[in-house]
Amino acid sequence: MKQRTKRIAVFKNAINSGLSYSHVVSVAGMAMSQMTIQLLGGSCRVNPQNHNKPPVAVVLVSSGDGGKVALTAALHLSQHSVNVLVLVLDKPQGCDGMLNVLNKYLVQSVSCLPSVVDIIIDGIQDRNTLLRWPGWLDSVIDWTEESAAPLLAIDPQHPTKLPRTPPVAKWSCALGAPLLSQGNVGRLFLIDIGLFPNAFQDQDIAYTSPFFDKFVIPLHRTTS
Repeated sequence: MKQRTKRIAVFKNAINSGLSYSHVVSVAGMAMSQMTIQLLGGSCRVNPQNHNKPPVAVVLVSSGDGGKVALTAALHLSQHSVNVLVLVLDKPQGCDGMLNVLNKYLVQSVSCLPSVVDIIIDGIQDRNTLLRWPGWLDSVIDWTEESAAPLLAIDPQHPTKLPRTPPVAKWSCALGAPLLSQGNVGRLFLIDIGLFPNAFQDQDIAYTSPFFDKFVIPLHRTTS
């Protein structure tokens, strides 16, 4: 709880100092789309000239921050030879324009999703959604388990007690600062959303950017 409170305070400090929320969502969505393309195989797979079938990405959207990032990622992926299917389970506020742009990629229900997909981008594992445990969540978990497609979760935050295990991620991306309570996250990555040292000062955190030439970095142990 203390760690989550510190993280919220850091984000508020950054917003109050001029880092806009829309900028955070935009940057995170772009980074998610770039990472997704690499996970799909990069130019070897996402290139019409290779005569491959376009990869299929299912994007799950809830009303939390992860849902907004997922929508932004879907928009970028749709422009990069990825067959995107977007399932909006809870409509995020302030995203009407984005939903209009993505209208032809929207599917109506879990039953409309194909059984075989290349990757699932999960924007539904925010803390508030999991605490509410909406009625559609069980059917989504069932579909992810049946699909067995690799799942990329956006900033998952798992409360201690849940009715069942949320969709299991192969990879997860934390936004700006990771949490120890992120849950069963698979391989964890960190996205640069533009946090700066001043945002951390009143939390007694000496922050130095770890990103250098990258916008997404691994936090899991890697082999050389």
